[in-house]
Amino acid sequence: MTSRDERIKEQVGKEELFKEDFQKLMGSPSGRRIVFWLLATSGVMQTTFLEVKGREHYMALAMAHAEGKKDMGYRLMDKISKICPEKYTVMMKENSNG
Repeated sequence: MTSRDERIKEQVGKEELFKEDFQKLMGSPSGRRIVFWLLATSGVMQTTFLEVKGREHYMALAMAHAEGKKDMGYRLMDKISKICPEKYTVMMKENSNG
């Protein structure tokens, strides 16, 4: 096997291990609580723009920071949708306020 083939096989192995680990995380109530918290604190379901009188000069930096947090949330949502989409609904039901 060539060096390139070995690197490809190693990468595929890492991806499969990540997928298995992510399924275990989303397979438990405690794991789903952590993922829900990460999504909530990333702000993916909130607007980035928040106008604060007297602090207009900070808005561009605050928005850039918020978008960086949201990007991580979007990446997490992408993993959920690709690896275990059925667990998203379970997670949302478990963490609803009702």
